[in-house]
Amino acid sequence: MKYFNGSLKCSFIRGNKYKEVLSLIIILLLSSFALLAAGFNNFGKCYGAGLFNNAGGIDKINNKVNLAAHKNNEVKNNPTDIAVVVPTTGRYKYFGKQFLNGIFFSVQSNKKTDVKFIVISLPAHAGNGSVENLFKSITKKNISAVIGPLFAGQLKYFSEYSSIYKIPVFTPAPLNFSKYSSPYLFHYGMTVKNEVLNDLRYAKSHGITKISAIYPDNAYGRKTIQYVNAIGSKLGISVVNETSYESRMVDFFYNFNSLVRFQDTGHGHMTKSEEAQLGVTPYDLMHGITKAKPYIPFKGLFIIGSIRKLKLILTQLAYYNITGIKLFGLSQVDNKTFLNKYSFYMQGIVYPNGFFPNSRNKLVKNFVKSYRSYYNEKPNILSAEGYDMGNIVIKSAIMHNSKMQINDGINSIAVTYRNSLYRNLLNIKSFKGVCGISYVRNRDFIKRLYLFQLKNNKIYIIKSPF
Repeated sequence: MKYFNGSLKCSFIRGNKYKEVLSLIIILLLSSFALLAAGFNNFGKCYGAGLFNNAGGIDKINNKVNLAAHKNNEVKNNPTDIAVVVPTTGRYKYFGKQFLNGIFFSVQSNKKTDVKFIVISLPAHAGNGSVENLFKSITKKNISAVIGPLFAGQLKYFSEYSSIYKIPVFTPAPLNFSKYSSPYLFHYGMTVKNEVLNDLRYAKSHGITKISAIYPDNAYGRKTIQYVNAIGSKLGISVVNETSYESRMVDFFYNFNSLVRFQDTGHGHMTKSEEAQLGVTPYDLMHGITKAKPYIPFKGLFIIGSIRKLKLILTQLAYYNITGIKLFGLSQVDNKTFLNKYSFYMQGIVYPNGFFPNSRNKLVKNFVKSYRSYYNEKPNILSAEGYDMGNIVIKSAIMHNSKMQINDGINSIAVTYRNSLYRNLLNIKSFKGVCGISYVRNRDFIKRLYLFQLKNNKIYIIKSPF
C-alpha cells in the first residue's frame, strides 16, 4: 500500500484539469482553517501545522484572502462551512488523504456551490479531551456540521458532544447505531453488521445452514462473531463451532482442531508407504494426524481478520485438507494483490464491499473516469464514500444570502445554518451515489452492498447495490 508522504496540497493539484479552481479551494480551505485554529486551546501542533507549512505559510495566504471580512459587525454572502475531521499525519494519513480526495472531488461536481470544506487534522488516537475541545471551538465558529471521524473508536466522543453542542455529525465510521443516542449523529458507509448480513443471506439462499467461524480475539473480532451468531439465529443458520486467535498467532492448528475432527492414526505408527500415500510430515505424526480428509461438521466457514492473518489461515486450511466448504469473508478480502496471489486457496469465496470501481453502472463509470483523470489513480471505497458524503452535504445545505449578525464574537446565524442543514439531512429518505442506493432510517443511511464471488480466478458480482 502506497502511503501519502507529501502535503495535503499535493493531493489537490494532481492532474491537468481545474488547477486554477482547485487552488482557490485550497486557499479558502486553509484561510478558513487559520481563522478556526485561532479558537483552539489544546490542539496546537496537532491541527494544521502541516497544512500551513506546506502551503507557503499563513502570511502568504493572508495576502490573497481576507480572513476577517467583518465590517460594521456584518458579513455578507457567507458560505456554509463544513468541518472535515480526519487524520492527515501519522500512520493513518493515507486513509485521511483518500477520504479528502473524495470530499473535494464532490466540489468539482458542484462548482457553483456555496459550501466550503475545512480540514481539521484529528489523530486517530485523540481522546475525549481533544474531541471536547474541538467541539467547543467549532461551536464558536460559523461551522454548520462535522464530517468525521473515520474510525469507530472516537464515535462515542463525537456522539456525546454533537448532542451537547447540537452540531450535526456525519460519519463514515462503521457503527452499531443503537449504541449511540445522539439525535445529531448521521451515518453513511458500510457496517460490519451489514457485511455479515449479506454473507449469511447468501448462505441461507444456497441451503447452507451450518457454519463455523475463526476470528481475531479483539474488539472487532468479538463484535463480528456476535453479529454472526445473532443474524445467523434469525435466518435459521446455526454456528456449529467458533474459535478465536491472538494477535501473534501464526500456527492455526489448534484453532482448526476445535473446528474439525482430524483422523487419528495411532499416534504416528505408520508404515513408510502409508506416510508416502498420505503425504504426512513429522509434525503431523507428532500430533497424531495426517492430511487425510478430516470430519467437517459444517458447510460454510467465516474467516475473519486482516490480510496478513487471512494469508496464513487460508494456506493452512489447504495444508490440513479442510476443503470442500464454502468460505465467507468480509470486505478485507477485496484486495487485488491478495486475490491475485492467493486465489488458489479461496476458490468460491463470497465477500461483500461497498464500492466497485469496475462497475458497469453509468454513474460509477463516469465518476471513476473523471476521478482517475483528475488524480491519476482509481478511487477506492474511502474516496467513493467521501465523494458521496460531500454530495449529500452540499445538496442539503441551504444557501444564505442575507447579512449575518455577529454578537459577542459568536456568529449567531451559525445556529440557523446548523438547524437548516440538520433539517435537510433529516428529510432525506434515500440517496443514490457511486456507492449504490441507500435508504435512510433513524439518520442511518442503510447501504446496499456488492456481493462478490471468486470463481475460476475471476471475480463475479452476484449482488449489486443499484
